[in-house]
Amino acid sequence: MIVTTSLEPSAETARHARELAARFNLTLVERKDYSLAELRKRFAESEVLIVSSKGARLEAVGKTAFFFHPNTAAFRIKRLERGDNDTMLTVCQIQPGDKVLDATMGLGADAIVFAHGVGETGRVVGVESERTIALLIEDGLAYWPAESQALREAMKRVEVRVGNHLDVLRSLPADSFDVVYFDPMFEETVNSSAGIAGIREWANNRSLEQAAVAEALRVAKRRVVLKEGKTGRLYQQFGFTPYRTRGNQVVYSYKEKGGGE
Repeated sequence: MIVTTSLEPSAETARHARELAARFNLTLVERKDYSLAELRKRFAESEVLIVSSKGARLEAVGKTAFFFHPNTAAFRIKRLERGDNDTMLTVCQIQPGDKVLDATMGLGADAIVFAHGVGETGRVVGVESERTIALLIEDGLAYWPAESQALREAMKRVEVRVGNHLDVLRSLPADSFDVVYFDPMFEETVNSSAGIAGIREWANNRSLEQAAVAEALRVAKRRVVLKEGKTGRLYQQFGFTPYRTRGNQVVYSYKEKGGGE
């Protein structure tokens, strides 16, 4: 993978590209007037990370372009500021100061909402197994030009960790997070969630395993929460208690520490 900029980049865009390349130990290439096809041929790289005024975008042959966007987090935080509830925060029993491990972070929208919910005294760690996705999400959390101050502050509080969630869970002490949250890639596309479409070609599609649930119950102080599509049956497989559906498209379920309900 190489890093370059959009054509005729601003000084800020050029600085962002240099910082991103240095932080992730990638080769920075001056764009000049090269097309993407010319860059790929010249440097024998199929993946090109392009930095523009809108942030970083990953282009790869045969795949949909992938870039960070806060997606549903933006309007969910607006609703929370108005005093509305968020189903995810409710089922997770989130309070200011809580520590949350989002074990399958993906695009990070849920992690951002968690960060808003736990506030400045809390902590949210998002785990992503695919380095490319983690790279783009970590960069986007720092650089996305959010108009909302609450959204900006929440994004900056999310910690990104690269690794397989089972390995990460095994490395953590018991009771080190209040809540562990799983949102594995839906087996069936949620039609209204166009924001996740770009991640499907890059994401880890492996299903959740019993070993991960067992480790999550060890790490969580309070409960482990699972989110899946309306046709999902993992909650039955792992003995989770259904909480409620959201728009008949998302099912939240939970398991208390010690296996109670």
